[in-house]
Amino acid sequence: MTQISINQNLPFVTVTLRANGKTVQLPNILLDTGSAATIFKTDDLIELGIQVELTDRIRTMVGIGGSEVVVEKQIEAIKVGEIEITPFKIQMGALDYGYSIRGILGLDFLLRASVILDFKNLEIRQIV
Repeated sequence: MTQISINQNLPFVTVTLRANGKTVQLPNILLDTGSAATIFKTDDLIELGIQVELTDRIRTMVGIGGSEVVVEKQIEAIKVGEIEITPFKIQMGALDYGYSIRGILGLDFLLRASVILDFKNLEIRQIV
């Protein structure tokens, strides 16, 4: 079970990413059931040795806030509390949406991890 925090009436969690043998913990990740994909700020991914390469797949994410060109990457693991998915595809981009967020935890993670979002107790937990 992991706590969900509410900031500016939006739900946030802390996420841990692992890639290239390195780990980084990122707070202030928006929990977004309306986002098909999970995306993180390019600057934060550099700590993991993740950078844009000529062979990367370029995608366009479209949403209510507009659209953004992103790069798709595969990482070793993504973890929210005790919920871990290995391996996992993420998107990297600028995330300039007018909010101070470091990433978006999208429906791709939520479905694959089989989570329950408990907003009464402000918890995210995995169905066992």
